[in-house]
Amino acid sequence: SSLAWKMFHGAFDFETSMKHAMPGIGAEEAKEGAAAPKTNGARLVKTGDVQITTLQNGVKVVSVDQGALTSSVGMFWNAGSRYETARTAGAAHVMELLAFKGSTERSKLTMTRDMEALGANFGTASTRDVITFAADGMRADVREMFQTLAEASMQPAVLTYDQGPVYDETLTMQLQHLAQLIDGQEIAKDANNIVMENLHAAAFEGNTLGLPMWASARCVKKLTPQVVSEYVKSYQYGDRVAVCGVNVSHDELVELATTSLLSSLPHSAASGATDSAHMKAKYTGGERRVPGQGPATVSIGFEGCTWEDADLVPQCVLNTLLGGGGSFSSGGPGKGMYTKLYRECLNGNDWLVNISVVNQVYQDSGLFGITASAESDRLPQLVDLVTQQCAMMGKGITAEALKRAKNMAASGLLMNLESRGVLCEDMGRQVLATGGYVDAVTLVEQIQNVTEDDLKRVVAKMLAKRPAVSMYGELYGAPSFAEIEQFYKHAAIQQ
Repeated sequence: SSLAWKMFHGAFDFETSMKHAMPGIGAEEAKEGAAAPKTNGARLVKTGDVQITTLQNGVKVVSVDQGALTSSVGMFWNAGSRYETARTAGAAHVMELLAFKGSTERSKLTMTRDMEALGANFGTASTRDVITFAADGMRADVREMFQTLAEASMQPAVLTYDQGPVYDETLTMQLQHLAQLIDGQEIAKDANNIVMENLHAAAFEGNTLGLPMWASARCVKKLTPQVVSEYVKSYQYGDRVAVCGVNVSHDELVELATTSLLSSLPHSAASGATDSAHMKAKYTGGERRVPGQGPATVSIGFEGCTWEDADLVPQCVLNTLLGGGGSFSSGGPGKGMYTKLYRECLNGNDWLVNISVVNQVYQDSGLFGITASAESDRLPQLVDLVTQQCAMMGKGITAEALKRAKNMAASGLLMNLESRGVLCEDMGRQVLATGGYVDAVTLVEQIQNVTEDDLKRVVAKMLAKRPAVSMYGELYGAPSFAEIEQFYKHAAIQQ
């Protein structure tokens, strides 16, 4: 039997008992409490390790060098859907879809071949407030990766529309093709996406963060190469971009920024720009109801913290404490089984499919609440459940649950920042939003200092605002927005 076991498992199992020292490891290293071996590029980044330089035109350059041979480079632009107008609606999402498909300097074929020759990974993502262009590759190829990111973000092929009728017609055909692709995608048809889009629309009615993040086929059909080009040019200001590098020499990154097109960007203040970039998000509260088939989905949210809010860390601990998950989320604390929403909602309601926290943080506002889904005929019960749970967010918190939540939040933060790509995004977005960087060590200390009173204060501040409500499904029997709003007025008094 031992031979059969080794045939099937020998390639994966340890040949040495875990009770004994592993071969090749000295006795001193095996002792409990011995210093951890030095690793290449895996140590925890501290604020002192991060270098930040701001160019005269406002371009922010941030980097950290851990000495590894693989690097991450990113360009983060204040250019998400919140900056769109009625004329450019959908352009941010289109920029994501058209990224790395040629530029004013290189054709799509040439750019694709050059990227493949590098062997690096390139990607872009458009959110409500930021468009990210990023690359992962070898340290020796940082210059080429940087050049490709600069071309993709500042010189996309759509800018060639005015070079002749052939260019304009070709780009117009690409946009029409994108409209067909978007029309066939399931993104806009997914109940969760519909509810989240409408939750933002209700929370920030008619302004900034309430504008659609996903481009609809109808919007793309109205776009022309000229209009998309106008949107690209609208965000090209030095103070609206941060360049980030991990495992990159800071001097090299600054040199690349100062010798590229980034150095020629004007500062928005000096140019007298008065566009949507200077519009502050205005939280309104309200509701959106969309009838539809499939699972009933409900989200209720309140205005949350900004990136620089003193209550941001307590809000993130509250996020972890509430937790939640799906009805099939089994497997222990790592799957959220000990979180508040799991114990109080999923364990006692077999009709509930999913319940979790909504926690969106932006530069000048935020959105925090609870979202849940169930079978289509359960919408009235689902609304009641989410409404009550939002009102109870700051109640019934035990010392054990708070300690667990703080430990989970700290460990999750540290594990995420072990990823080079996540670290690059964290640094880039922090510097873009605040101009500085708060390291994980400081954040963990702040997490451990969070008290129950902090969580109660955060919840009370949220419930004092008008709620934002989003529903999808068979809407029969669901309570009115006036009833929900009145419920929270009483709940805020009792906090």
